[in-house]
Amino acid sequence: MKRWESLIDQKIREAMEQGEFDDLPGKGKPVDTSQNPFEDPELRLPHRMLRNARFAPSWPEERKDIDSEFDRARRQLSRVWIVLQHALGTDNEHGARARWEKALVSFRKQAGEFNRRITAWNLKVPAAGFQKRLIDIEREVRQAERSGETYDEPN
Repeated sequence: MKRWESLIDQKIREAMEQGEFDDLPGKGKPVDTSQNPFEDPELRLPHRMLRNARFAPSWPEERKDIDSEFDRARRQLSRVWIVLQHALGTDNEHGARARWEKALVSFRKQAGEFNRRITAWNLKVPAAGFQKRLIDIEREVRQAERSGETYDEPN
């Protein structure tokens, strides 16, 4: 076999080829995921009760809301930039520039609000690994401006 693999991967592959895993208990049955092996045993009962009651913490849904609303704002800014790029050198350039300036003010205000929501959200999450970075507003504006550089007219 001409691929890189660790010694452990090689030994497992060889054992599988020799059928050493064929007689394992539970073979062909679904894996039991009803319990989290990393969960604190003292919290298993309350967590199971919450799952059975279909209770979920609000922070994952709030993250989805923040992300989807910000994506919408980002797409809108990119669209206005593309309109401006197509209006350059035409009679509509002045109006498109005014619309772009208005969109910039609106986007910066919205992004500031998203950053406030992200800061509050970061305080709710159970671990630092779940935290979300604040939005770099000027970087997002530069990305919107670059989106017009690669824009192709539909056929």
